[in-house]
Amino acid sequence: MTSFLTRRARVLDTSLPPYRRHSALRTCLTCFAPYGLRATYHHLTVSARMPRLLEADPDSLVRAVEELHEARQLWAARLEEYKAQRQAEKRAAYVIKHPLR
Repeated sequence: MTSFLTRRARVLDTSLPPYRRHSALRTCLTCFAPYGLRATYHHLTVSARMPRLLEADPDSLVRAVEELHEARQLWAARLEEYKAQRQAEKRAAYVIKHPLR
């Protein structure tokens, strides 16, 4: 399984043909699709204004992958906050159950 960041680098690689970059974008979606695969892909095609013929606007792939990357970073930050919160809650519950320890 490839990583999101590896595939993102391929989307950003302008030396690759647009169809290969598009394939890398779709693989990014298998790693992170906040609305589900099809809904996230549809959202990205609309928001990045991806044309049917990618040769007409290859920069749309960059716009799409950057939006997805930003969303992934926000999600990862929130996940870390949640982990810290849960650990604190569990520690507090342990102290309540075992006050002498």
